[in-house]
This record gives sequence, C-alpha cells and structure tokens, in this order.
Amino acid sequence: MALKAYAVLEKDEYTGDIFFAKHSIVAAKTGANEYGDGELSYVQCRRAPWADVFAGKGVPAKVAVDHGWRFECSGCAITIDQDMESEHHLPVSGVIGSMHGTVYCCARCKWRRMKKEARRQEEEAAAIDDFKAIVRARFPDVEFCDDEDQFRGNHAYLTRSWGSRFWHRAEIMVAFRFPGMAIGPAHFRMDSHHKIGPTNAYYTCCNGDREAFEAYAKATRKVVH
Repeated sequence: MALKAYAVLEKDEYTGDIFFAKHSIVAAKTGANEYGDGELSYVQCRRAPWADVFAGKGVPAKVAVDHGWRFECSGCAITIDQDMESEHHLPVSGVIGSMHGTVYCCARCKWRRMKKEARRQEEEAAAIDDFKAIVRARFPDVEFCDDEDQFRGNHAYLTRSWGSRFWHRAEIMVAFRFPGMAIGPAHFRMDSHHKIGPTNAYYTCCNGDREAFEAYAKATRKVVH
C-alpha cells in the first residue's frame, strides 16, 4: 500500500505538518507526538491528497502555500502565505524550501541570509583565534582542543543589531589541554549574559583538575615574569 499524505494540526494554534503513512491513525499518532505531547485529542488529522506525490521527497513550501499553509521566512521573517504577493509584491512561485526544512520568501532573501551566515562564521573564527592568542601568550605549551565539539571545545556566539555592520562578541570559549590534566580540558571564556558594562574573561577547569591547573599556572607565571 502506498503512503498517503495527512495534515496533522494542533487544535489550539493550528501548528502542524504533513505526515505520510498508510493509515490515518499512524499519521495522527506521529503528529500528536510532535505537536500534542502524545495526546491524540490535542490534534486533528485530515487527508491531504495533493501532497501524496511528495512522499519520500519533501513537500515544497510553495505548493503547501497554495493549499493554505503559511510559514515564516528564515531570512527576513515575513509571513509566507497566499497574501504575500499583494502585501510584499513577491510571487508564491518564488518561495524556496520545503516543509520540515528552511523556507525563504525568495532567492535574494536566501542569498542574503547565506552571505550573513558566512560572515558570522568568519567573525566567530576570528574571535576564537583572538582568544587562542591570549591563552598561548599565557600558557605557551598548551594543546588546543580543536577536535572537541562546540560544547566542550571552542565556541563563539556573536550578535549583530538590525542594520548594524558590527558584530558583538557575546560568548567566546576556547578549550585546551595542559600538563597534569587528568579529567578534562580547561577553558578560557567570556560570557556577557546581557550584562551592563565591560565583560570579563576568565579561566575554568574541572574541579578534579583544579590543583593541577593552579600548580601549572603558578609554575608558568614564574617563567613568564
């Protein structure tokens, strides 16, 4: 039996998606797990035969819009719906993306978003390099943990105000291994947490490595000075 498309919506806010299944109850349960805390009574499930042809492929957002669905543009945040052409002078045929994915109102909006993200990545890499240089000046023989994931290793989070060309370094962290380390890498980090005034960068390490790190810091301080 071929898979059929079902529109499963949460009853209060009417958020939902298209699910493919052989039977409506399977689609309803899947949608309930996603949008109704697993409660079937929280969602409604209806056939969406227009989407049958997209089973296993992904439903194009512009096709979904033609059938009453709406999205938020991932680039400029405008509402993408059947009124988009009259309100924003953008044709629905130019919508890019698919349900279950990132949706843009037009190709130019996608290009601008990708350009911005590329610039963000460049700025994040520069921030991490700056912090590495500070650590290297203080601890010349440490090994940076470039092989760790962003939660245990190097990480940078930058923000930029609407219309501004300047990036604010909101959070930066670099991880490094040091002589005597037994549990995990130490970090040099800065967290702004929206505080007023200048932010302070500081070193941290695992509690079990504290004595070893403090001894290492004391020993290298003698060499530096």
